[in-house]
Amino acid sequence: MSRAGNIAKNLSALFTSHLVAILQQIALVPLFLHRYGKAGYGEWLTLSAAVTFLGTLDFGVQTYLNQDLTVRYHQGDMEEFHIRQSTAMRLMLGIFGTAAVVATSVFLMPLDRMLKLNGVNNAPAVPAHIVQTAVFFLALQALTSITFGYVSGTFMVVGRAHVGGYWNNVKNLSLIVAAAIAVLLGANFAVIAISQFTGIAVCLLGALLHLRSSAPQIFPTLRYWDRNLIGPILKPSGYFALIYSSNFLVYQLPILVLQRTVGPAVVTVFSIMRTIFSMTRSMLNALSQSLGPEVTNLFAKDDWPALVRLYNTSERLIFSFIPMVNLAVLFACPLLLTIWVKNPSLFVPGIYLVNAAVSIVMSTKEHKFQFQFSTNTHRELARFMFFTYLILVGLWFVIVPRYGLLGLIWCWLVIESAQVLYLVILNGRFFAHVEKLNLRYIVRLAGLSAVFLVLASVTLPHLVMRPLWFQGLIATAVGGLIFLLDIPLFGVREVVAPLVAKLRGRFAGTTP
Repeated sequence: MSRAGNIAKNLSALFTSHLVAILQQIALVPLFLHRYGKAGYGEWLTLSAAVTFLGTLDFGVQTYLNQDLTVRYHQGDMEEFHIRQSTAMRLMLGIFGTAAVVATSVFLMPLDRMLKLNGVNNAPAVPAHIVQTAVFFLALQALTSITFGYVSGTFMVVGRAHVGGYWNNVKNLSLIVAAAIAVLLGANFAVIAISQFTGIAVCLLGALLHLRSSAPQIFPTLRYWDRNLIGPILKPSGYFALIYSSNFLVYQLPILVLQRTVGPAVVTVFSIMRTIFSMTRSMLNALSQSLGPEVTNLFAKDDWPALVRLYNTSERLIFSFIPMVNLAVLFACPLLLTIWVKNPSLFVPGIYLVNAAVSIVMSTKEHKFQFQFSTNTHRELARFMFFTYLILVGLWFVIVPRYGLLGLIWCWLVIESAQVLYLVILNGRFFAHVEKLNLRYIVRLAGLSAVFLVLASVTLPHLVMRPLWFQGLIATAVGGLIFLLDIPLFGVREVVAPLVAKLRGRFAGTTP
């Protein structure tokens, strides 16, 4: 299949997965708020955040291994393929089994007091046994999800990454359905966690059966073991673990910090705001992630001219979307909060403005690190991300008690900006032996975004008081204006023209 065809299939799976993620937020957030209230939903978010760090226990093995096995499969090195695969599987199962046993210790811990779910901060108290049971099954859910991610990622080896993506979509849909049914029935948090774990376990079995029937030559086995491979597997995988640990630090830890300092109601405000921009960014990120398998394949084939073309084309296209989508959504936030959760008072212009800036910077980063991430050349990036996020966490513990949510987001913006600047350097080094990268498009992205953020700081406070139809009109006008500016700033016509020509050629070829 052509490179464009592979990317299109990967994009379809990823785009669908992000639609599922959006559905999850659209469906579950209002249900939780209606059933448990703003503080109660914040408590559920706290329980979920408390175990998310378990997602780092694969030490990055699944990501590194699937990319390494893809290279070996295409090079025909099947003996080493199976030895590495089997050794890594034994290692992962041993780690997960140990973690599952250790997780039973939660039943001996006063988690309700540790997480401040015992009625402080004007929030409803959650019984200790409910907290313990919920945390235990959420922990099992996190561990099972790692195994599921490895199995679904294995489809990439035979050039069918989109199939694994579809299985991820089925798994995520099972989480939505299980939680929605439990919430509608008024179940407690423990029942919700048990329902979601059951759904993931069933999906894992289905994915294994599908892999065995469609690609038996790469089906995971535990027959081989080479202890000498543990170091070579864990060392490069550990850098992926740093990246995933970074995700915990920046996505889940702030919930725990806010819970302990300002209470679950603010956790809910923060989570809803972040969810809006995360859903927006996830649609953009689908474009970048769809390149991943193709980047890995081109890197394995040492096709650097094609890699450079892919980098330059994708950068211009994705950079044109980043300000248009994020800023249009910023202006639409009062309307979205009114329609979605029926609470426009959650919109605080200054906080949402800074969070929009964070989203723009992160959208840029999530595209630019794809070329390090998908080629296992991510070590420097992993170290930098992890240690700058540690600095961020330290700042939060000092800043949040004094400046609250706004201080948290400003610190986040500074650290994300530093990471993007470092990624620009890493991208330059990655392609240095082929071509010197042009920085004018990222400069244009920053300038265009800054101008509209300043405009938003002046207009947003007045927009909140206007009718809903007017809010929607302004958001649409902002997106349309940025689109018109994108065309000359990023040379969108030059990027799109070859794709349009190919499509016309295909349609012409099929015309009778």
